[in-house]
Order: sequence, then structure tokens, then C-alpha cells
Amino acid sequence: MKIVHTSDWHIGQTLYQFSRDEEHKYFFNQLKDILLEEKPDALVVSGDIFHSATPTVISQRLYYHALVELSRLYDDLQIIVVAGNHDSPSRLEAPQELWAAFNVTVVGCLDFYRNDEEKELPYDVSKIQIPIKRNGEIVGWVLAVPFINAGNYPSLKENDSYSNRVFSFYNNLKNNLKCNSQYNENHSVIAIGHFMISDAVLKNKDKIVGGIEAVDSSEISSLSEIDYWAFGHVHHPQNIGKDEKMRYSGSPFPMTFNEDYTHSVTVVNIENHNVDVKIKELDTLIPIIDFPFKPKSYDDALSFDEVMSMIDKVIDKEQYIRLHVKSETPISDVQNARILDLFKDKKAKFCGVQLYVPKLESSENESVVMTLEDFKCISPYDLGCSVFKKKYDIEMPDEMKAMFKEVCDEVMK
Repeated sequence: MKIVHTSDWHIGQTLYQFSRDEEHKYFFNQLKDILLEEKPDALVVSGDIFHSATPTVISQRLYYHALVELSRLYDDLQIIVVAGNHDSPSRLEAPQELWAAFNVTVVGCLDFYRNDEEKELPYDVSKIQIPIKRNGEIVGWVLAVPFINAGNYPSLKENDSYSNRVFSFYNNLKNNLKCNSQYNENHSVIAIGHFMISDAVLKNKDKIVGGIEAVDSSEISSLSEIDYWAFGHVHHPQNIGKDEKMRYSGSPFPMTFNEDYTHSVTVVNIENHNVDVKIKELDTLIPIIDFPFKPKSYDDALSFDEVMSMIDKVIDKEQYIRLHVKSETPISDVQNARILDLFKDKKAKFCGVQLYVPKLESSENESVVMTLEDFKCISPYDLGCSVFKKKYDIEMPDEMKAMFKEVCDEVMK
């Protein structure tokens, strides 16, 4: 069996209010070319289809149009999509009856049985055990498991861990598949998972990823009957450990300035349970640039005037630009207006300023432990000045203090 594995599309995401729709269209065109070149039996999408649980009409049209176009590339292509933690399970799954006409299977959530029903497993297993066919014959199976909240994995016993419950869930699902009359041991088995694995590398601690407990990779890898794990959730493409059998395919292009690495989709070929993984790198339509570079500290950074003197080099190219500037005070309104004026009517997209300020001596920056009564005694003005100093490592400028004091006094009246 052969699949193309991708995930974390985040359709509808914006970067500093800039739409990413054209970048998604560019990715889908590349994906189309890869599918035509590789001719897999299935395209597997491991969650986070949309960036929001309530995507706009435009985002939904983009998604529907892309899936329909991909499904029509050739007759035997199956497409399997599961919900991630960013998706609305019910919204994603609602048109599943229509999707069946395009050989597309969408799984948003598990369908649990009522407590009084006698079943081997407490959920509808047929919904997530998807047979993959070639010329009408089954060549393998995809266990199409969507994102499941930690508390919804069936419990084992009192005080069992999240990782234990995830392992038990997939182990039971795998054992149930082996009892399926259509299954035979020559079939390849692929499991989808949208969760964090303990050995995954979070490059630069991407802020889009988060909120999910980690699963022990050694437990998951012990399920030897599963030939390949198609993971979603982590945007940095990577194998888990040294084994190609467990992989995050990653996001199709940089979602934030922290994702400064090569993006790709994964081609997986399984023959006699031997797994061969091929990485297909993707081009980025609009580069993401830290200008003039990403300093390590205040001492390495350049001043506002120095950065402004160099900015002509980048504003005439279509790219996202984040400026890195050192300063002892926050960027002023005048400076900000100057930046906006320079970017006006230019191809480059201005994405804010990363400010570098001098470090305080450690003795000046020590945390103070207060009681609740102590905290209640602090005035809003003093608290605001304290927060400013903690954030910028400098005292609030006198002019700003005067304006802030005026606002606080007016509110207190």
C-alpha cells in the first residue's frame, strides 16, 4: 500500500492580519502534482484542517474546492481526513454523505454507544476502520482516529495515565481489526493520531502547537502490527526516534516566524510490512523574513535608525517582514508611523517589530512574593509601572507615566 501523508493545513489562518489563502492554493497545486507523480492508494490528512473551529465561508470553499479537485485526479485515489484540535468535529463531518460520492472519508469524532449496549468496544469501530482498495481489492487499512480530548479516551482503572489510555485505545482498535472478516495479515495497517509524542522536537516552541498532553513513544511503538503512524499536531516534520514508522508530516508552509525550516509532505510505501518513507519538499510562495537578522541579544541587535537605513533592500519583494530593533524605550508612535509609511504600497508585508532592550542586573529583576492583602494594597498606577518595567526591563518614561497616572486617576473617580 502507498499513501501520501500530510497534516496541519490550518486553512483560514492569518499572519498579522494577512490572508494565507493564496499560499494554501499554491500548496494544493503542489500536492496535486505530487499525487499525480506518486499515484498513491490514499491521501491521509492527520488533522487541523482549519485554523479555527468556526472557519469563514471563504475558508470552507477553499477546502471543498481543493478536496474535490484532488479526488478527481484518478479513479482509485481514496482521501481520508480526520479532525484535529483546531477543528470543529461536527462541522467537518457534516457533509460526509456527500463526500462518499468523491471517495473521501471524513472523521470528525468517535460515535460512542449508549451504556446499555453490549459491544466489544464502546464506540462505532466501523466508522474509523477504513479499508484501502486497489482495483477493487483491499490492500490495507487506515485507522482514522481524529483528535480525542484526553478525558474521552476510555479509562482502564483508577489513576491510569493519559499515555496508558491512548496505548490501550489503539491496542484494542488494532486487535478488533484483526478479528474483521475482511482483514488478513498481509494487509498494511496505518494509524492516524493527532496528539503530542514525548520524543517530538518542538522547534522554537511554536505557539500554534499546544494544549495536549504527551504520549509515551515507547508504548506506541510497541504496537508492531501497525506499519506506519501518520501523526498530526506538530508542525516541524520529523520522524519519532530512529524509526521511519512514526512521523509528523508537518505543516505545508510556515505558519509563524518560528517555523523557519523546510516543509514537506511524506510519501509512504509499505510492502510486506517493510516501510519506505520518501520526503517531498514543498516550495514556499511568500517567504517569512526576520530583518535584518534574528539577534541573540540586545548587544547583537541594530538600532532603529540602522535598520531603517537598510530596509530598502527588502520592501520591494513579496515577503513577510518582521523587524528586529534594539532600543532602550518602546517604539514610539512617530517611529511606528515611519515604518508604516515605508511599507505603504510596497510588496513586502510588515509584521511588527521584535524589540531588544538592555538586561537588568539580576538583583534588580528578582521576583517578589506577596500575600493577597499585599497585592490589594498596590495602586493600579504602581502595578502598571511594575508590569512595564518587567516587560521591557526599563522604567516607564516620565511622559508615559504622566499620561498613565491621569488615566488611572480618572478611572478611580
